[in-house]
Amino acid sequence: MNFEHHCTVPVARETLWDFLMDVPRMAACIPGVSDVVATGEDQYVGRMKVAFGPIRLTLRGELRIQEFDQTNWRAVGRAEAHDRRVGGGVHISAALALVEQEEAQTQLSIQTEARLMGKLGEFGQPVIRKRADKIVAEFARNVAKHFKE
Repeated sequence: MNFEHHCTVPVARETLWDFLMDVPRMAACIPGVSDVVATGEDQYVGRMKVAFGPIRLTLRGELRIQEFDQTNWRAVGRAEAHDRRVGGGVHISAALALVEQEEAQTQLSIQTEARLMGKLGEFGQPVIRKRADKIVAEFARNVAKHFKE
């Protein structure tokens, strides 16, 4: 399943880049994400609580940043997470790109490829897409709010 999201963040591109590359700080803006810690160079573990209707999941997993390309304002990461209680998991590959629109305004584009396994794969694409859209929109609001404080 592929997703593409775009949002505008009211901050200069370099400032946003520095924030996004500080994974524990950035992860605090993702709804439901907690306990993100570095386990090695460009490697992190953490958890994410997410609900699909009445079903609540706690995904525990790891993230590895595979590519940092500040020259082209692009980064790529891979994540794997599992919920033991429900019995399922997710494998995600995500690429982000930053395009400066104005002096203090940057477009953040996120392209994601997700594979859902086990019980998670039983949720329909429209349900998963709707939840992903909601998470990204809240993430963008949280990032913008972070820079206003």
